Amino acid sequence: MRQLTLKEKVNIIKDYTEQLTPMITLAKQHNRSRHGIWKLLNKAGVDTSKRKITVSCSTCGKEIKRTKARIRRQLNHFCDYTCYFAFLEAGNGNPYIQSSQGQRIARVKAAEYIELKDGYIVHHEDRNTLNNMIHNLKVFRNQGDHIRYHRGFAIEPLWDGNKL
Repeated sequence: MRQLTLKEKVNIIKDYTEQLTPMITLAKQHNRSRHGIWKLLNKAGVDTSKRKITVSCSTCGKEIKRTKARIRRQLNHFCDYTCYFAFLEAGNGNPYIQSSQGQRIARVKAAEYIELKDGYIVHHEDRNTLNNMIHNLKVFRNQGDHIRYHRGFAIEPLWDGNKL
């Protein structure tokens, strides 16, 4: 097995500390064992303990402790429910009551343009399930992609009615 270059070592340390990439993922990317990555990080003085990391509340800015896994999984962090609901009231939540009738109509409209398989999710861009105009609809592969899209991750829909 060849030695890692200095640039690769720096990239591993940067990915682990800044991007919070798990050791097992780094090991697979660089064709090394997880223990080898751990030794490299410890030798460089990086804290590899499973302690929580300090992040800021997305609403009030208060410092809170979260695990690395939770930080990777969630885009926004809140110190309590008060801040969470304040975040939603600031325009980041769904102001409309969900209408199952509107969702059924949206599936029928989207099915005119794309074959809807079981599990595909039809999303209303303006979050109003009563607005079933084609330019307001998007189709996601599964509920997970749909939720990640709502949380602000860069997820491409399978079909976007706005691009017609």
